[in-house]
Amino acid sequence: MTTVDDLVVATQRVREGAQALRAALASVAVYAEPAIARSLQAEHNLYARIDAEFGMLSSTQAGKKMGSRSSAPRNLATTAHRNHQLLAVRQGNHLAYPGFQFGSDGQPLAVIARLRDTAEANDWSEAGLVQWLCAPTTYFDGDRPVDYLTKDPDRVVAVAADALAVSW
Repeated sequence: MTTVDDLVVATQRVREGAQALRAALASVAVYAEPAIARSLQAEHNLYARIDAEFGMLSSTQAGKKMGSRSSAPRNLATTAHRNHQLLAVRQGNHLAYPGFQFGSDGQPLAVIARLRDTAEANDWSEAGLVQWLCAPTTYFDGDRPVDYLTKDPDRVVAVAADALAVSW
């Protein structure tokens, strides 16, 4: 693709995005603070990046990844989530399971349960934990904690305990 083609595609994406946002805002019957709209858009963009890099799995996909051969594989993911073995974030009317929390064998990484317990002890939501894991931090010299889940899980938990305990 040429530079001109790239610009045409980018312009089209901007127009489509603006049109979709305009329609969404028009459907809201109450005043929404611009900061709230920016926050929701940033969250949406983050989840899109997580999906592109790791995948955001439905409960059925997560259950199948974990090896379920049941006619309802979503039950395995739902149970693992309920037992703090998996993280999930709400997307629309369903839960999505970030793909970074599964090992090469398809099983949940053991570190996830420890991180969920740490987050819960500090009143952090699962969404907040997912966002923290995927954001660069000085605790990891500008790297993301998610990149250390398999390399150094104990360090991720220790750093999470420090970072999530900070109160502003």
